Amino acid sequence: MSEESRAEDFIADAERHNEWWSEGVGRDLEEATERTPRSDFHKVLKAVHEQDEKGADSLVYPIYGSTGIGKTTLLYQLVGALTSTTEFPPRGTDFDIVSSVSPRQILHVPLEASLYNLERPGEGIERLKQVVDYFHTHIAPRHGRKYILLDDVDILNLNEGDKETLLEFVNEDTYLFLTGIVDSQVDLRYVAGADDVDHIERPWGVLPMKFVDTIGHPEDEGGLSVNFSTEFREQLESFRSDRLCGPNPIKDVREGLNLRLSDFDLQDAIESLNTLYFDSFAPSERDDLHDAARDYLRKGGTLHRTADTPVRNEIVRSHFLLYLYKGLAKYGSIQNPENLHRLSSIAASQAGEELKYTEISDRIGVDRRTVDSYLGVLDDGIAVTESHDYSLRRHRRTRLYLRNPRHVVLLSQRQEHFGFEEYTQQNVLNHEFEYKLARTVAFDHAMRLSFSVGAYDVEYCPTDVGLVDYVLHRDGKVLPFVLSYHPYTESAEQIAAEFDPSDGQHTEDGSEDLRDLDYEAPYRFIITDSVPKTVRESESLVVEKDAVNICYLPYWLFLLIC
Repeated sequence: MSEESRAEDFIADAERHNEWWSEGVGRDLEEATERTPRSDFHKVLKAVHEQDEKGADSLVYPIYGSTGIGKTTLLYQLVGALTSTTEFPPRGTDFDIVSSVSPRQILHVPLEASLYNLERPGEGIERLKQVVDYFHTHIAPRHGRKYILLDDVDILNLNEGDKETLLEFVNEDTYLFLTGIVDSQVDLRYVAGADDVDHIERPWGVLPMKFVDTIGHPEDEGGLSVNFSTEFREQLESFRSDRLCGPNPIKDVREGLNLRLSDFDLQDAIESLNTLYFDSFAPSERDDLHDAARDYLRKGGTLHRTADTPVRNEIVRSHFLLYLYKGLAKYGSIQNPENLHRLSSIAASQAGEELKYTEISDRIGVDRRTVDSYLGVLDDGIAVTESHDYSLRRHRRTRLYLRNPRHVVLLSQRQEHFGFEEYTQQNVLNHEFEYKLARTVAFDHAMRLSFSVGAYDVEYCPTDVGLVDYVLHRDGKVLPFVLSYHPYTESAEQIAAEFDPSDGQHTEDGSEDLRDLDYEAPYRFIITDSVPKTVRESESLVVEKDAVNICYLPYWLFLLIC
């Protein structure tokens, strides 16, 4: 086959995937814009708006996440927002870029769904160059910004030289969007030529939808069965964002918990938490949020297009296994991808229980160094994350957490998750497994909170009376959280009081030398599924025990602020 005819094949393929060039909306775009956008979409749209307002002629926006997480839908929704071919997004914005772009200014290349899989290593990028050149010379108007959306660039097996080629696409007045499965595949900040681009965003990871985002989605798209009114959802959105009118207590809590602050006393955060619980929500709304949090444990923040439970489960399972066996195994050059599957299954079954690395090695049948490499790949892919001991310098033990609670259901044994196969409440009591899900979800949300407040990590700390499940810290400033969730509710206050922040031991970067830090924890927090009656009647979430300040956080409230 000649070079010319092969180029024509790739160009024809691009024309089929960009139906808006000549035939209006197109089925894929129409389906995506019929779905409720998640917060990741609004973040991307806001970032594009801000760079446009600043007058940036060139932009690179990298996105990464697991197979089936919603990256492609996000890109299609971005197309729908930029053009006037659809009435999207459904909520009005004051961004000038919305509906401001001609469809012929946008090129979308879904590499996974195109011909690039058939090319030999190194040739796919050459075909892509030909497609981009065709877009510039035959499709896009001579004047006006171009938007190039490259989906699944991991298919191209890019080396550093190939990444430089991607930057060549970012000509004057061009915004480039990339998606991949891990951040290193789409991170162009340190590639030669990056200085010539007005702005390159740091990679943005797309995760399963967190609790507060799921509340905003209808049930037939994977939302919760608790029926929140439109007014309540809009009020909740205003609590999180300073873009909307009214108080922002959720945002205020995050700012008050910020570990980067020099005046670390948490008083502002505590006041905002009290306001949220006692003033912002009526008792009936608190009850609904409590039920919604339990419902979220079953739904797991996974969007879907069918109400059929077996089909939904199979789609989620298939996406995850495809991600492990194809995406992450290829990324990590792993010869036995089934070991990634085994580690994920261990994380599902143990669900945050402490494990020795020697035990993991024995169960997988590989040495400790290989286990470390597997866990590193799973962490890069935001599939399984480790939590280490806050009080130990050298880590011989770990706790493993799957980041998607539905994976805990699908990878654990039938006798463990019995009653949780369905996405709706069943007449089966399985408090042990609900606790595993609650612990997993709380860890995932604690990881998100750590990003917001500048924490280095989310660790755990054993005490003589029990476990402090999640410890966020930065330069000696500590936020400890004890999970008190049925059936494990005893001794929570005693655990919080027993926690000694000075137990922390952390080393200098790249060294075994301990950092000389004065650890302080002005408050300890108890995340609970049942707030004590005395706390409710006192109209204060804070109690004192053994001269220690303890703040009770309803489970749903903790999820909301993360």
